[in-house]
Amino acid sequence: MSRIFTFEFWRTFWQHALEGVVTHGLLIAGLLVGYFIVRAITFRFIDGALRRFMARQANLGGSDEYSNRLKTLSGLTRSIAGYLLIFILIIMLLDAVGANVTGLITTAGVGGLAIGIGAQRLVKDVISGFFMIIEDQYAVGDYVTIGTAVGVVEDLSLRITRIRDDQGKLWILPNGEINAVVNHSRAPVQSEMEIGVAPNTDPKQAVAAINEACQALYAADRGHLTAAPKAIGVSGWDATKTTIRVSLMTDPRAATLEQIRIREAILERFKEVDISIA
Repeated sequence: MSRIFTFEFWRTFWQHALEGVVTHGLLIAGLLVGYFIVRAITFRFIDGALRRFMARQANLGGSDEYSNRLKTLSGLTRSIAGYLLIFILIIMLLDAVGANVTGLITTAGVGGLAIGIGAQRLVKDVISGFFMIIEDQYAVGDYVTIGTAVGVVEDLSLRITRIRDDQGKLWILPNGEINAVVNHSRAPVQSEMEIGVAPNTDPKQAVAAINEACQALYAADRGHLTAAPKAIGVSGWDATKTTIRVSLMTDPRAATLEQIRIREAILERFKEVDISIA
């Protein structure tokens, strides 16, 4: 007991303490520096590998579709890699300070199993989201129909999908509940509209006037149209009007806008050739 009051005891104590602080401090600093270096290299490798992969798959380089998919995949992969590196860093830091890492990992594994059993719906959402992204079912910016939700994909994460519809409403859908997806953005879609004219109008004259108006509109300003709209023919008639169907190919996100432009052009042409609308 009397040894603690001696100079030799305290000199030895502080010497060992200082050596321990310096040793552990240098080790921890080295681990932190190594973590940031590995993290930067990993993220750079992920971005480069995904960019090369997408370029080979699509052979389109800078198209919006594959740019959106690359953005989604890159964010997902970087997130997974970041969490994995953080976990490894924590385990190595605990091991460096002498903690029982084996017991900690065992406890974490048992706890993770219990959480997984209690959160089966969450696990289902995450797994479904992972395969949605890998299989490229849709990406951020695509115009889709999922159940009763129709709109533009604003966000695609591992757990949920956010869709903004044409009325501005935000739909939040758990990925595990998505069973069928209609992606309208992978190619132009065909849209149809009805034009009513007076029942005594010559259908051939009306069809010719509509096609002239559509050709002139397409030549002056294509907008989101991929081809000039065309009158298919008479789709119905009654005592008050004759209905003529018009077909157009356009980006689904701009279908309503294009229909308005076409109606305005047809109306102006009808006025020029004296065709009455109904």
